[in-house]
Amino acid sequence: MAISPLDSTLYSGLFGDSEVANLLSDEAELRAMVEVEIALARVQARHGLISAEAAKVVENTLSGVEIDPKVFLLATTSAGVPVPGLVAKLREISGGSAADSLHFGSTSQDIVDTGLMLRLKRIIGLFEHRLKSLVGDISALAREHRATPMAARTRGQMATPISFGLRAANWARDLARELHALREIAENGLFLQFGGASGDLAAMSKDRALLRRIEADLAGDLGLKSSAPWMTGRAPFLDIATRFTAITNTTAKIGADVLIGTRSEIGEFDLADSGGSSTMPQKKNPVKAEVLVALARLNASLLGALAATGVHAEERDGASWMGEWLTLPQIAAATGASLLRAQELISGLKPDLERMKAAIDASNGLMLAEAASFALMEHMPRSEAQALVKKAANSVRYSGKHLLDEIRHLTDAKVDWDALRSSVKTADAAADMTDRLLEEAEIPLIES
Repeated sequence: MAISPLDSTLYSGLFGDSEVANLLSDEAELRAMVEVEIALARVQARHGLISAEAAKVVENTLSGVEIDPKVFLLATTSAGVPVPGLVAKLREISGGSAADSLHFGSTSQDIVDTGLMLRLKRIIGLFEHRLKSLVGDISALAREHRATPMAARTRGQMATPISFGLRAANWARDLARELHALREIAENGLFLQFGGASGDLAAMSKDRALLRRIEADLAGDLGLKSSAPWMTGRAPFLDIATRFTAITNTTAKIGADVLIGTRSEIGEFDLADSGGSSTMPQKKNPVKAEVLVALARLNASLLGALAATGVHAEERDGASWMGEWLTLPQIAAATGASLLRAQELISGLKPDLERMKAAIDASNGLMLAEAASFALMEHMPRSEAQALVKKAANSVRYSGKHLLDEIRHLTDAKVDWDALRSSVKTADAAADMTDRLLEEAEIPLIES
């Protein structure tokens, strides 16, 4: 077993996401930090803190530079962060007076945190695209089956008749909410970190107004939100991780439903892609559904670990900072994998309409107990109606007769039992609610 199956060749088809892995690689980290250094020099030159010539040299010599991460192994081990070694190397590359202008007045945390924000911005953009596609596909499935009857189950027991469309529409609406929330993070939650050694930018300039302008321009050039330093206020990273975890919880809901629906004795879902057994030829294991649940559980535990790093003592806390590096990338990687597996699962998901109907029929009308109670309430007090239906339901469990037939033997109330019995076939209420949920799911798609 790999140290992390999230970054394993053997397990990449289950837990892997090559696009997110590339954005979280050592090479991508170094590129992002170089991007921040170039932007800082450019903005500082714009405001006269360093010469325009130095900034031009920095940009010309460092743009597109690729450095082997192994070069910084010893320096990172010594400093506890890659930036000192990186800056030394970049000064060597830029040379001359430009070397003195590089990294002027900033600190390692500015470069690391802002570089990570840049990569998270790209990851979030990737997740937005995937969520939009997933919501669209699930919505189409829900529309197709808006009135396809199936048994609702609450607390593991058959409850009332609904439609498969309603089940799927809930998946779509909840994922659409996550899409909307992710966009809120993208627009308002990706912050520039810019504080200098201890959060006051004292070495950069004594002109406070100038520093504010530099901060705003640097954030604008990098596509981030301008902010006062948040060196010890780590809510921005926790907010992002929380949204990612909410996404994996939502995709895991689909996985959990499919796990139950594909059970041999239920069989209401079939999968185009399912796993076999090394010894049991009949097995069709819902592997991707299992992966979704496993990834959600992983992210829930990692989110707790990340939250525990949120107490940053004094002006910089190395141990808490390192704790973020150990958890946040894994949360992002697990979220990316969950979106890929969810898309694959939905693409191969086939509802078995006959098995859904058979489950309803096998209940002998017990799923109509609530509807029967409300129908009887027009003729007797509620307590009497519910007691009568409960008595009939207990008889059904032993007699095997239909619930409505048992009720007819217990009361002469003038209820249209035939119409009530046929309501299972139409699922009108569930179809109407499906439409409403899909209207909500459509809003984030239209906004894009």
